[in-house]
Amino acid sequence: MTTDPARDDPDRARPDPDEPGRANPFRTLLELADADLTTEGRIREAIEVGREYLGVDNGVLSYTAEGRYEVIATNIESGPYAAGGTVDLDETWCRHVVDGGEPVGFANVEDSPYRDDRARETTGLRCYVGAPVWIDGETYGTLCFSDPDPRVEPLTDEERDFVSVLADWVSHELEREKHYAELREQNDRLDEFTGIVAHDLRNPLAAAIGFTELAREEATGETAAFLSRVQSSLGRMETMIAECLMLAKEGADVGERERVDLEALVRDAWETVRTRNAALSVDVDPGTTVLADAGRLQRLLENLFRNAVEHGGPDVSVTVSGDDHGFVVADDGPGLPPAVEAALADADAENVKSFGLGLLVVLRVVSGHGWDLAVDTSAEGTAFRVTDLNAAEPVHEELDG
Repeated sequence: MTTDPARDDPDRARPDPDEPGRANPFRTLLELADADLTTEGRIREAIEVGREYLGVDNGVLSYTAEGRYEVIATNIESGPYAAGGTVDLDETWCRHVVDGGEPVGFANVEDSPYRDDRARETTGLRCYVGAPVWIDGETYGTLCFSDPDPRVEPLTDEERDFVSVLADWVSHELEREKHYAELREQNDRLDEFTGIVAHDLRNPLAAAIGFTELAREEATGETAAFLSRVQSSLGRMETMIAECLMLAKEGADVGERERVDLEALVRDAWETVRTRNAALSVDVDPGTTVLADAGRLQRLLENLFRNAVEHGGPDVSVTVSGDDHGFVVADDGPGLPPAVEAALADADAENVKSFGLGLLVVLRVVSGHGWDLAVDTSAEGTAFRVTDLNAAEPVHEELDG
């Protein structure tokens, strides 16, 4: 352990947290939570806050597993308790924290129940306070503060509580970092999966579609009818693969956006969908632009058009109207089933997904942009109303302005 050669009195008093000009440790901790630092940086700063508050030399975050005590973060610069050092857990004061799952502390070991504990000699510490650190309900290790010399004043309840709060704060930081790491790992696996879908499934599917088209040219009668159904099923598979890729890669919040000509995008989306004999009418105010991710907005429109044709029939009429505040995609089909209408009204992704990926794509694009969606449906048709398109511009737009 390190010592501070600048200290003149080994039985010094703890610095007064109420001293004029001295920062309140709880307020400092709140400010630290908002600091632009990495998890490692926040923990280092938290250790310094605890050391200063308690008036001791050492602060250590440890990982304890399989009987070992591994130093994860500390202000100690050398020796077995420097960062990365590993010692026998049974030789430390922290074993009492790990065994009991509760904070342990004393200002002077001579006045504590631990006066004859072996850790007194193995660590050389006479002042100690530590609390458990947890991740997902399991013990991770300890956060402790210590000093080779005793303190005059005993540890107060406020000090013990602060160390517990600090340990909980560190637990939260570590837990969050763990979850972020797991999410990054899942995203890596997801990228790998989408690559497999995009290449290993799409390529043979494209070949199957091509050969089926060739076979239909030569087939007649019942065989031609069967091949037509096969081709339709393959086309649906192709659409579902595209939708799965979109959901996997682009289901998160939208970042940077651009001004998009709504009418032009509507017509582009219509051209990409197999609309058969369906009719499109566009009634968009001239010059209407939407602040959006153009690719995702086009996919939203494509899925609404495809849904209208599939459920409204080959002769359905689709109308798109809109202005700077929102747009409506309406059809004159038979209306949505009550269960689908209810799932959309609740924005219940799990239920919507059971009715097809197309509507789930619509929900994802709307929520990713922070827009609002309302659905009106009856026997006379269905209207999807998307609003709040330009209610709040992203930060990058404000900076560019």
